[in-house]
Amino acid sequence: MIQHEQVTNHLMTPTASDFFAGKCPRCGQGKVFVSSNPFNIRKMAAMHEHCDHCNLEFSPETGFYWGATYMSYAITVAFSCFTFAISTVAFGFMNSLSLNYVLVNGILLVLLSPVFFRFSRLSWLWIFYKRG
Repeated sequence: MIQHEQVTNHLMTPTASDFFAGKCPRCGQGKVFVSSNPFNIRKMAAMHEHCDHCNLEFSPETGFYWGATYMSYAITVAFSCFTFAISTVAFGFMNSLSLNYVLVNGILLVLLSPVFFRFSRLSWLWIFYKRG
């Protein structure tokens, strides 16, 4: 009981910068991923089992992160819409409908897929465990 009180007294409300830094959704202190570099392919998906600070379990049940695939889809669609809007403003609507846009957007999506993967997992975790 005393240990639980000590842990909860030190919890702080996490911020958006904690999300982008890959910190715990409950306390904003512990790191969710083993490596802070999403482009380290060998450790891209490696996550700690629980938060070192507040002891929140990052994988509460088998298959918990299946829902993150929907988050990944939403993030990639939003990114593609954003790049299309930028392309339309910069080159005009008809030029944005070319194969060049599709190729550039596809390359960007492949290159940024480790970042999108982590953001989708973090989003899913933060939806269910956001404190405050």
